[in-house]
Amino acid sequence: MKAHSVYVEERTVYVCTCKAEFDSMKAAEAHLRSPPAEKNKAPKASRPKRRVTRRPEAKTVRLEAPEMPSTSAWTPTDQ
Repeated sequence: MKAHSVYVEERTVYVCTCKAEFDSMKAAEAHLRSPPAEKNKAPKASRPKRRVTRRPEAKTVRLEAPEMPSTSAWTPTDQ
């Protein structure tokens, strides 16, 4: 009868956020370059679209300058 022995096997496991596990870094990088299509687990709840109010268009307005009294007619009130 052959004697049994126990040994420890140490290895690195690369895990993606989608829970896929890989033994080699090359396989993990290949997965990142072309990930499998995600399965539709549950339909995403779409937010209602925000209604955007239109801004009024800019209008050109012509104003006439108010009549300015001449400076010679101006007299200070505090004398």
